[in-house]
Amino acid sequence: MKHCKFLLAFILILCINGIAVAANIPTISVDELHPGMRGYAKTVIKGVNIETFDVEILGVTGSDVAGHNILIKASGPLIEKSGGIAQGMSGSPVYIDGRLAGAVAYGKAFSDPNYCFLTPIEEMLKMFENYEPRPSVFLPKNTPLMVSGFTDDGVQYLSDKLLPLGLKTYAVPTGNQDLSNVPLEPGSSIGVELVRGDLSIGAIGTVTWKDDDTGRILAFGHPFLQRGSADYFMTNAWIFASIPNMESSFKVGALGNLKGRISQDRATGIAGIINENPKVIPMFVSVTDKDRGLHRTASVQLITDEDLVPTLIDGVCYNTVNQAFDRRGGGTSRISFNITARGEDEGQINLKRENMFFNNADVAKATNGELAFACDMLMRNKFEKVTIFDVNVDVEITSGFEVAEIVSAKMPNKRFKPGDIVPLTIEFKPYRAANFTKQIEFKVPENQKTGPMNIIIRSGNAYVWLTKLIKKQKEEGTVAPNEEKKLQFKEFLQDFNEADRNNEIIVDILPNIKKNAGEKPANSGVPNPALTGFRTIIKGSKYKQKYPLDFIANGEVELTVPVGIK
Repeated sequence: MKHCKFLLAFILILCINGIAVAANIPTISVDELHPGMRGYAKTVIKGVNIETFDVEILGVTGSDVAGHNILIKASGPLIEKSGGIAQGMSGSPVYIDGRLAGAVAYGKAFSDPNYCFLTPIEEMLKMFENYEPRPSVFLPKNTPLMVSGFTDDGVQYLSDKLLPLGLKTYAVPTGNQDLSNVPLEPGSSIGVELVRGDLSIGAIGTVTWKDDDTGRILAFGHPFLQRGSADYFMTNAWIFASIPNMESSFKVGALGNLKGRISQDRATGIAGIINENPKVIPMFVSVTDKDRGLHRTASVQLITDEDLVPTLIDGVCYNTVNQAFDRRGGGTSRISFNITARGEDEGQINLKRENMFFNNADVAKATNGELAFACDMLMRNKFEKVTIFDVNVDVEITSGFEVAEIVSAKMPNKRFKPGDIVPLTIEFKPYRAANFTKQIEFKVPENQKTGPMNIIIRSGNAYVWLTKLIKKQKEEGTVAPNEEKKLQFKEFLQDFNEADRNNEIIVDILPNIKKNAGEKPANSGVPNPALTGFRTIIKGSKYKQKYPLDFIANGEVELTVPVGIK
């Protein structure tokens, strides 16, 4: 019986340590750890040189079901120099009796910075097997996102966008050190990157474990974003310094050369493979400041995470515009972008959009709203998985207010027949300039009934017009708009590509709004806002005509065109 128990125990140890044994890395389990045991940990606090500090085991908490944490106290000259256990040390391997016990991972806010919790190595190794969630009541030595190549406003904008994900950002210098020959090994700094290229967004931790035969890596000892199966850039890193802080010290560093990909992001840490490349989304942004003739570009690669891509693209675009504009305040921008993608069912997708935007406070923030919306529509739609292949953005920006209000519209005082062309003279009031007029034409539908034909001449920005229309319906007691039919993904894409633009004049036939269910509208083929949804109202009738402008138009006017017998 004793032999059976011994055999079972031996098999259990092999199961727990099998991967580590295969990698010739001796480990020590939590059952073997006792208070008072001493050892050392590896980390980097400057450059790429791996150094050690002393550790003492204070105890083991947790259970087999909930997972264990190993409480340690760190000491020695390195800890004194770094100001305690610092953010960025997470993942630092801890060795007891020459065997790997776990990774620096968890602490408590405002506690003595020399104390922290370890994640046991046997629980980290499970990331290579079937994974079971591991809850923790402790505060991780979390990994704030480092951003380089961003302006101060760009960092703040990105921080605001990432705040709902619980992520904090701080700016670091762009590294120029040659790290091409710096390998990843236990104790060395490792980078996890979300955006790389002219701009960089990522985090730094420490390598815990490495299998030289397979190239597998374990690091951090706690989650990065806890996305489960992941596909991040894995890099080496350069550490400028470890900065003492009252709440928690932290390393300041720069992400280095691409070394592989991070494939797992779990409660016990991150795992990845050297020499494997993640899937990427190439993005190119070109911005021209028309006032100074200055040109700026940004070329980056992004990870493909569905929840992060829209925010990352938004942040990259805003920063490039902000960097080129190089001043705070209002102005006008023109943006055009092209997104190439493929849907699992839809097949090839091309989103192309051009529009102009005006803002009297921060024109950079107003510029890329539609770009962020388009990416969100693709990546987080409810219909099918979409893979984005590339994103190209071109922006022109000026401090001038290229906007004009529609003052009036005139036409010849005569009766028109179905099929006739109605010449329209539109008067505009530009910002701080004299009024001017533009000539456009509208064709009377061939099947238009005789009698008054009400038309609207409006800006492509339908928000203000739609708000007034809804208010008018309420005042006149008309029926509320019906719910739209359920749209298919193809219709969402088509609507986006064909949507009106702020720098367009829209001329369309207005419906005769009915007040009672039994009344019949006079203008056939024209959607009645009392009987249809807002999407159909904005989309307009089949007779709608668009006229491009080189400025943003605001406002709307209505005319009544008398239609006689043909």
